[in-house]
Amino acid sequence: MADQQQQQRYRVIDRLASGGMAEVFIAESAGIEGFKKKVAIKRVLPHLSEKKRFIAMFLDEARLSAHLSHSNVVQVFDIGVGDNTYFIVMEFVDGADLKQVIKHVRDQNRPFPIEQAIHICLKMCEGLAYAHELQEDGDSLKVVHRDISPPNVLISKHGEIKIVDFGLAKASTQLEKSEAGIIKGKFSYLSPEAALGQPIDARTDVFAVGIILWELLAGRRLFLGDTDLET
Repeated sequence: MADQQQQQRYRVIDRLASGGMAEVFIAESAGIEGFKKKVAIKRVLPHLSEKKRFIAMFLDEARLSAHLSHSNVVQVFDIGVGDNTYFIVMEFVDGADLKQVIKHVRDQNRPFPIEQAIHICLKMCEGLAYAHELQEDGDSLKVVHRDISPPNVLISKHGEIKIVDFGLAKASTQLEKSEAGIIKGKFSYLSPEAALGQPIDARTDVFAVGIILWELLAGRRLFLGDTDLET
């Protein structure tokens, strides 16, 4: 009954995206006295809902994200279970991701404005610095995003810059520890240590921001080969 009531709190409007582990919907949160608010719901793909490893990774993201409260990080509001799978309710950012913005600028055959490129990367750094320095009971949570790339940077219609998807993040609070030597993240934005499957720290996120800034200013990818191995 509790699960059913929780599901009824959110009315799905449309599906926004689908990835390898989860899908994202735009939904409406219903409250008392007719209060409504648009939210984003990230749900584990149905065929993965019975795989304990994937559920553990998903709950890692939810638990970590619940600690994050910063203007440049997408906020997590709630976590629940519905239709025998887990979901996370997040802040809905009305806008586009940086990958879409880059494509729009290139389609117009014009350079990315330098001031805007620097502003975006500065705001990314502010959000990451907050996450990197986050503590609980005086102990560092050792948060590393590990997947800083244009699709994970959201830009609202009002110009707000927000980092999303700490699903690949490595933190001391993880329920499931990452397997040694496993490469996580998008190849074009990996630090050398991450690409080689070596231990990483917050500097790997800063390295990725540098790659993004270079890409915005140069108008092309810094690291891009014909195959993932070449990249």
